[in-house]
Amino acid sequence: MEANGQELVSEELQKVLLSTNLSLLKSTLDEKDENHERSIGKEYEEELELDDHTLNRWTPLLRSAIEHESLSVVMEELYTSIETNFENLESQILHDSQLSDNLTVSVDHITSIKELIDQSLLREVEDLQLQLAHTTNDVITRKQNYINNKKTSTKIAECIILINKILQILELSNKCQDLIKDGSYFKALQSLGGLEKIYVQDFKNYNFDFLKTIYASISDLKAKIKDESINMVKNSFNSNLERRLLPVGSKYYDFYKDNLFQKWQTSKHEMKLASFKFNSPVEISLRDSGKLDTLNVSEIYPLNEFYDCILIFQNLKAMDYLCTEFRKEYDFRMSKVVYPLKLKGHNSSKKADQILQVAAAFGENLTLVELKAYLLRILGFVIYDNHLNRSTEILRSFGGMGINEDFWELFVTRFTPFLEYYVTKSVSSEDGLIELKDFLGIYIAILENLNVNVDQINKIHVLLFKKYAALLLQVFDVEFSTLLDDDDFMPLTINDKTLYEKVLKICWLRGGEPDHVLDEESNHGPFFATLPFSPLYPMSCTLIKKTYNKLITFLSEFYRYDLGELNQIIIQTIDDIFSKVINHKIGSKLDTTSREEITQILINLDYFIVAAKEFGAILSRENITQNPDLELTLPSLKLLTQSRNLSETKLIELIDTKISDLMEFVEFEWSSEEVEQEPSFSIRDIAQFLEMMFTSTLVNLPDSVKTLLIFREFDALTGRFLDVLLYSSPPMLSPQSVLNFELNMNFLESVISKLFPHEESFPSVPSSPDLDGAHTSDNARSSNLVDNTIRSLHSTFTDLRQHISFLKSPDIDEYKDPSIRMRKYPRIKPETAQLLHKKMVPPVSAGADSVNSSSMDQSFADSISSHKRIAKFFNRA
Repeated sequence: MEANGQELVSEELQKVLLSTNLSLLKSTLDEKDENHERSIGKEYEEELELDDHTLNRWTPLLRSAIEHESLSVVMEELYTSIETNFENLESQILHDSQLSDNLTVSVDHITSIKELIDQSLLREVEDLQLQLAHTTNDVITRKQNYINNKKTSTKIAECIILINKILQILELSNKCQDLIKDGSYFKALQSLGGLEKIYVQDFKNYNFDFLKTIYASISDLKAKIKDESINMVKNSFNSNLERRLLPVGSKYYDFYKDNLFQKWQTSKHEMKLASFKFNSPVEISLRDSGKLDTLNVSEIYPLNEFYDCILIFQNLKAMDYLCTEFRKEYDFRMSKVVYPLKLKGHNSSKKADQILQVAAAFGENLTLVELKAYLLRILGFVIYDNHLNRSTEILRSFGGMGINEDFWELFVTRFTPFLEYYVTKSVSSEDGLIELKDFLGIYIAILENLNVNVDQINKIHVLLFKKYAALLLQVFDVEFSTLLDDDDFMPLTINDKTLYEKVLKICWLRGGEPDHVLDEESNHGPFFATLPFSPLYPMSCTLIKKTYNKLITFLSEFYRYDLGELNQIIIQTIDDIFSKVINHKIGSKLDTTSREEITQILINLDYFIVAAKEFGAILSRENITQNPDLELTLPSLKLLTQSRNLSETKLIELIDTKISDLMEFVEFEWSSEEVEQEPSFSIRDIAQFLEMMFTSTLVNLPDSVKTLLIFREFDALTGRFLDVLLYSSPPMLSPQSVLNFELNMNFLESVISKLFPHEESFPSVPSSPDLDGAHTSDNARSSNLVDNTIRSLHSTFTDLRQHISFLKSPDIDEYKDPSIRMRKYPRIKPETAQLLHKKMVPPVSAGADSVNSSSMDQSFADSISSHKRIAKFFNRA
């Protein structure tokens, strides 16, 4: 770079030199005097001044050389340049003496100039050095001032920053106060955090009293924020719980009842989903989710205060304090919500005393409307509680137990005994039980959807059904008692065909028997039908079915749990109807002495046994547990059977008593010498009584019962007459008396044919065309059965006939012949034969015996024709 600069200077110097007026230099040099250097210099300067153009061109080059400290180099270059530029002029100059002189003078002058320049430059350098020293000192002074000023400026800047931060602290302090006044506690806490951070980072080491005061007030402000935040939560409780619980609970209940439940009723009917209950998975799946959005609990119960409070105490790292204070406040709010019930405190150890305490708190006159309002208020709090738990889970994590579970479990444990007491003591009407059942059904559905435990409230729901079943049983008892008191204990006679068909549909009839007994004067004549049972039976069947339908209807919508227990209640209620009401009430009528009433009671009981069997089958088939393998027999069936047997025994006793009374009037003339042509009046009375009893009074008894009674009575009757013959007759019997006795016994036996007419054993019912064959077969079987029964009844007189036959021919030797005895007298014992023989053969001589024997045989012979006439009279040829 330096070489290049020098080359440029040389080039410039050469150009300046070439353009210099050499004549000027020559004339100037001639006039110079070595002795007058100073004056020459002055003149030179003057000349130079005269030629400003030349001076101006030389000055920059010389100045540049001086600045670069290359003046000597410029001089050398000048010489070199002269030699180079003027070497061609050398010959000219040499030839030109004047020019040569001038050059000589010029060289001297140049040398003088050089010296002048050197001296000038030295002076200038000295001046420059002085100036530079002065300038340097000035710069050093200025720099020192600058440094000092810079430090001052920095301190000023720092002061400005510090002042700004102090202003910021003051602003944050004022803002915090304003935010606390406005209730923006979390923002106020954030402002305090910023204030505290600024102070710790920037002013901790400063001794500013007012800042220390502000910093010291932070703890007080935080404490105030904590207190105000807790008060904010308390105010939230006041606004959300004091006035809104009942409206919110009512809103939820009305939505479920008027919207979801009604919609389900329609859908269940249209889709044939009768076996599914409200709030079941099927019903929930069919709900319109859009309608559920109307129950936006976040809008109903806003929790902004809780969110702020949680953030505040998280920031303060004081969640334990928040949870403790919250628990206290929440307990207080819960106690206000459940008032007058007490969730905590001393209670009697006896459950009965606890119930009475709670009942006294609520008052004995608590109405159902007031109870529902109270439960709806509790529901509103449960909804709030559930929403609070889900939205502020941190409170649960710090509390160790869900607030919702704590409250509901505590409440339902304390309230359920009272609710049980209330249902038992205060709800006594059917409408009241149904109303409370529907209310609790929807109430439980809401609680289930809130995921709370409903086991204990479900028990109250089951208790309602028990109370309802007991009430229906009581109502049935009253109505049945009225029906029983109004019953005429006569077969039911109907002259209205529509009513008749309705009764057949209502009643359960015996298997294998005709559906009805129908008498019509003609196909177009007046309708008339007689049914075996009294009006009590169809009316009771109606009541039983009505009661059963009410029980099923009661359970049809809401009961989804404890189905086994509920089914057992249904079974027990129906069983109690048959046992504790029907059986007991009818059993109380068995003290009557009327054979007609006892007979009708026996018939009714027989049909009630059929009803109990059929209802057991219905309960097995239609059980609410939907268990197809359930087989049920009502325990009351055994009691009804016992009562039926008791009524049968009572009837037998009455018949036996009547026959015994009639038997007291029976007298036989065992010494009679005359053969009677007609039976005695006492025997006629007995025969008439038996005929009337079995063809009229007992005609509607079941065939088996009636046949059994006939067998028993004829068997007992023949036994009694046999005893009369054997033990009540005198030691000696006349042959005529034996024939008279036989006449009476034959008359009694003739009653059998009147009890079972050959034409038709039971009134028949016209059969449909497709069942004629079966009907004919039934008639044939019935006819054979009647024939067998008649033959069996005649066999009850076999003993009497054999004993009478022996008396008519009292040959002991004939009896002793085994072949004859087994053929003629198989039922006569040897001692009895000996007794009868003595009654007919007196102990006299052989001749006398022969005479008496022949005369007695003649008497029997004479009486035979008379006996045949009597037998013909009674159609027993």
